[in-house]
This record gives sequence, C-alpha cells and structure tokens, in this order.
Amino acid sequence: MEMLSPGCSQVYLIMSRNYLVTCDICDAILDFDPAAELSIQKGHDSALTALSRYRQVAVAFIEAGSEQVTRLHFDSAVQDRGGRLVLLGNTAENELDAHSPCLRWPVLARPVSTQMIRAQLALLKPGAGNKNRVAGLV
Repeated sequence: MEMLSPGCSQVYLIMSRNYLVTCDICDAILDFDPAAELSIQKGHDSALTALSRYRQVAVAFIEAGSEQVTRLHFDSAVQDRGGRLVLLGNTAENELDAHSPCLRWPVLARPVSTQMIRAQLALLKPGAGNKNRVAGLV
C-alpha cells in the first residue's frame, strides 16, 4: 500500500538512533515546514520499508556511511522519490573528516545545530545551497 501525504505535504524520513539528534531534526523540519509529514525510524530495515511506502520524499536523514547507503540502496530509493539524502552518525562523520572520495552526500556532523539542519532544508528551494558541490558543506 502506497502512502500519500495528507494535503500533499512534504515527507521527511529520519533514521537515527540518537534521540536528541532526531528531536533536533524534527523541530527544525517543523519550523521550516509546519505541514511536514515525518517518518521516524530507528533501524535501516524499518527505514527502507517506510521509504517504500511513499511516492515522494523531500529529504531522508540516514544514520549511515556511504558504503552502507549504497549497499542498502538508500541512495537510489531516495533519488527515485525525488528526494535528497543527508548522512549522519559516526561512520559518515569519519568519512567527512577523512575527506573520503566515497562520500557523495552531505553530512550532518555533530554537534548538530538548527542552522545546520535548516541549511539542508533550504536546499529544497531553487537557487539555494552549496554552489561548490563539496560533500558536507553548505
């Protein structure tokens, strides 16, 4: 069964095991888009299942590194739904710190601030965002 957002609201998927980071992301999204539909998941399997229920996703915040995102096909699933993928968590932060050539998505690195989350959401608006296309930077 495919879920459609009530009133055509944007869908945001958050897969994080860190309660405080999840709360910060949710608060920033709802400030940015009060009509947003949030799908909050604690594991990769449940996040993939939740993602499969939607036709469109605005942004998917996924706690994973590049290899895992590719292996689990989060990258294609989010892209197929017209969304943006933002990584978070230890593995993604380590890749960012190491300037890994595998890193193709922005990373929400700790300490996470509302401004950092809003910067990722602002990229949904045409003409906004990272003009240099450097992973992890806005």
